Amino acid sequence: MAAVLLDTHALIWLVAGEKLTHRALLEIAEAQAAGTLFVSLISAWESGVAVLKQNPARRPNLQGLSPDLWFRNGIRKIGARTIPINFTIAMEAASVPPVYGSGDPGDCFLIATARVRKLTLITRDEKIAELAKRHPNYLKIVKC
Repeated sequence: MAAVLLDTHALIWLVAGEKLTHRALLEIAEAQAAGTLFVSLISAWESGVAVLKQNPARRPNLQGLSPDLWFRNGIRKIGARTIPINFTIAMEAASVPPVYGSGDPGDCFLIATARVRKLTLITRDEKIAELAKRHPNYLKIVKC
């Protein structure tokens, strides 16, 4: 049983009760029972930025709550623990782009957090999944 880190979208979908893969739900349930379900604080930032998107269809459903209240309530609801961004994670995030390519800085922090803390990342992000497939020793994921 591995400790897991939720991608921001996986967090949003889990809190909203949206459908996730059977395997992801099993990993999440085991992590909840073991107290090893984690969310990076970068997901608080990502959810706060996402509600500002110009296209309303691209904004996450935070159930009418402010991002900070939604995040706190969501973490409590799913029984997750937060992981702060420390120096080691920040420096690892800076080294992610050469492997991952240019892209979402939030994803770089999620990848770095998973690597530093040796966590399985629960994600549906195809770019991250491709990275894990190309470099299985670099990052472990479970698709949700």
